[in-house]
Amino acid sequence: MYSKRKKTMIKLILCALFIAMQVVLSRFLSINLQYLKIGFSFIPLMFASYLFGPAGGVLVATVSDLIGAIAFPSGPFFPGFTVTAALSGLIYGIAFHKNCTTWKIVTGVLANEFFCSGILNTLWLSIMYTSDFRTLIATRVWQTVAMAIVQIVFAEIFFNRLKVAKRLKAMTTK
Repeated sequence: MYSKRKKTMIKLILCALFIAMQVVLSRFLSINLQYLKIGFSFIPLMFASYLFGPAGGVLVATVSDLIGAIAFPSGPFFPGFTVTAALSGLIYGIAFHKNCTTWKIVTGVLANEFFCSGILNTLWLSIMYTSDFRTLIATRVWQTVAMAIVQIVFAEIFFNRLKVAKRLKAMTTK
């Protein structure tokens, strides 16, 4: 029904909305401590990755991380966190795009949380603050496990039970 220009405009508007949502959820509505961050900024990234695949996930994650770091810094800028954000978008895009089954949700979230958040972000923190990696990982493992459970439950409810993402996808493909 929509022309190609309208579809492109809708996708652009949704990406901008997801970027804005992620910046707000990450910078203002999350708990930020020196070594721990607990929040819901994964929500817009999951939807962007589901709707627009790996490229959309990488775009939304990278742009929102850069905007958040420049406009609302919560510490010194470290490019490793932007790389981790881009990898998160890529992982979610590969796992969630097109067919979002329970198995894909679990593997995507576990890969993202344990590799990106658990290992990479802990590595970046240990480099930034010259802290021992092993000591940091011991304190961050509980955050990683808790956030993995929260993300799996959220994704299962919104992607498979309520089918919210499928309704959004229908808007972008008509």
